[in-house]
Amino acid sequence: MASAKSATGSAARRTLAAVAAGALVVAMTAGCGGGGETSSGGKQLTIWSSWLKGQPGQRFLQGVADDFQARTGIKVTIEWKGNAAAKALLPALNSTEMPTDIIESTGGAITNALAPTGGLLDLTDVYQMKIPGTDQTVRQAVGDQAMSLSTPVDGTGARAGGPVQVPYWASSSNVVFYNGKRFPELVSAPPQDWDQFMTVLDAQKAKGRKPLALDGSIQSYSALYYTSFLSSITGVDALAKASLDKSGRTWGSDPGYLQAAEMVEKLARGGYFIDGYSASKFPAMENKWANDEADFNVNGTWLPGEVGKVAAAGFDFRAFPFPAVKGKKAPPLPVAVNGLAILKKAKNADAAKQFAAFLLQRSYQEQVSTQLQDIPVIKGVPAPGPLQAVKDVFDRGEINTFRFPTGLADYLTKVFYELDDQLVFGKISAREFVDKMVSQTAAYWRSKN
Repeated sequence: MASAKSATGSAARRTLAAVAAGALVVAMTAGCGGGGETSSGGKQLTIWSSWLKGQPGQRFLQGVADDFQARTGIKVTIEWKGNAAAKALLPALNSTEMPTDIIESTGGAITNALAPTGGLLDLTDVYQMKIPGTDQTVRQAVGDQAMSLSTPVDGTGARAGGPVQVPYWASSSNVVFYNGKRFPELVSAPPQDWDQFMTVLDAQKAKGRKPLALDGSIQSYSALYYTSFLSSITGVDALAKASLDKSGRTWGSDPGYLQAAEMVEKLARGGYFIDGYSASKFPAMENKWANDEADFNVNGTWLPGEVGKVAAAGFDFRAFPFPAVKGKKAPPLPVAVNGLAILKKAKNADAAKQFAAFLLQRSYQEQVSTQLQDIPVIKGVPAPGPLQAVKDVFDRGEINTFRFPTGLADYLTKVFYELDDQLVFGKISAREFVDKMVSQTAAYWRSKN
């Protein structure tokens, strides 16, 4: 979940590669919410949340619930379950008694784990509701991209039904972080393509620096380079397309797959990664980066929250989206949207829908930014300073809404990640990587038959 949830040891954010923690928040006052609600005559509402008591997100969500209760008369009870909330709910989906009306969790847990059970409501009608105190519907406020990302996909990656989540915050990977004090020129003029960025990296190498930090023990972090290059060169669906080719030949027939691998090989064998990255244990390398032992870290929007306490004094967190391969379009920003789902067996579904729309008022979205240090989903609400460049891309809709087929999760683990690690660690060449992807993809599908 958000970086504040990293305190519980969750790796949920790191699966996004396949949002930043801030100061503790205080409970919101009743005046934060918009007006217009009427008493509901003693109704109640139960929420299971992936936050734990005492975390910034817990205090934020409790404050919203208190406001909602004061303005509607609907009693809200929240159980703070931590990152196991969705998993804990699975057995209840088959029972006659549903212990909660709402599950608050990551988009991945909601759309990939809970939605396939058939136990979640289609929330299309909520997206048509107006946010209290505004003339905007939920759909207008969050945008079609966020709605699309809140919709489950089937085994082939196609959308399956309507949205099952109403998001209130977003996170992203494929973001290049750096210390603005060391590179003030990049704050106003970030690299527009990879060649421009390589000029910066080469200048740092010439000074004896190893400019790129990478925690090689996190496979999805290592994969960010190849998948970003490939997305820019060939398209956002390139990895899925090659993975679904049971002969494996797509990996070898389209030159874009080799070109992306050659770009990774240059980094791996050219001495651009920090010493020890291939044998490191997370979070050793990102901590070294935060202490200025490396210059750049391709990571997710949760990074400042993870390293804030160990960062060098005065570290100025800055970021820009992963640059385009020269002559190509920039890879669309991978985004996860996270929020609320309502159970089909919810006893208080109407109240749950009211709460989902209530949560998206601008005052709360501003608190997502200032108090949770995460990215608000509502267009035009600023993000925390280090993430504003990412939020600008999000608001323009330049995000990746393609969803990798859920049926290929074990392919990533058994085939792609293993070979990508070897490429990123410099153990195999780009040509060897592509040849092995051809043969091992074919072998994977033969094993399935």
